[in-house]
Amino acid sequence: MSTIFKSIIYTSFFIISHVITLAQVNPLKKKPEKVPFPKDENGKIIFYEVVSTDTVPRDTLWKNAKVWIYGILNDKADKILLEDYLAGSLEAQTSFMVYTPSLISKMPHGVISYKVSIDIKDKKYRYTFTDFVFQYYKQDKNLKYVPVKGSIKPLEKEKYPGYQAAWDLHKQTVKKRIEGQIAYLKAEIVKQNKAPIPENNTEKPVIKTKDW
Repeated sequence: MSTIFKSIIYTSFFIISHVITLAQVNPLKKKPEKVPFPKDENGKIIFYEVVSTDTVPRDTLWKNAKVWIYGILNDKADKILLEDYLAGSLEAQTSFMVYTPSLISKMPHGVISYKVSIDIKDKKYRYTFTDFVFQYYKQDKNLKYVPVKGSIKPLEKEKYPGYQAAWDLHKQTVKKRIEGQIAYLKAEIVKQNKAPIPENNTEKPVIKTKDW
């Protein structure tokens, strides 16, 4: 192989590597809009609602809620944290992968984990989605994406130096995902009453969860 030909190959490889690196560092040209999350009295992101179900018995609510909450477990690390029939309480830890777009293809950036709880009473239930945390991932020596120890970030944080556009995009992804899960929960827990996805309000009131 000639020296000139080798030089061309090395130069081409360098350019491609540089383009990929720039794509990872600057994944989005257009900055996503800020996401107005609902928050509780302590400033934590929370999706919370008490829903009345006058025509649905408690046992039906419990059975359907249990099927739904087991259905949202995606990863082997996801798990049920609480299942108490007498108290009418279900709680789970679940998660999903988020990605950083690049010029070549989307790349794993990390995992968003969060807690979900459903509480059942006679003729009503409430759901709570909270404790949203981002765990950063990177490739190991075998090119497998693995979590970076100690590199976690609550979703309430506004800034993510080096990945701000991707961070804002992750928040949009979370909001759409949770709103979709809420809509599906409302449909499944009562079976006969299909509920539309709630419309977004421009005002985001502080949500108080002590009394329901």
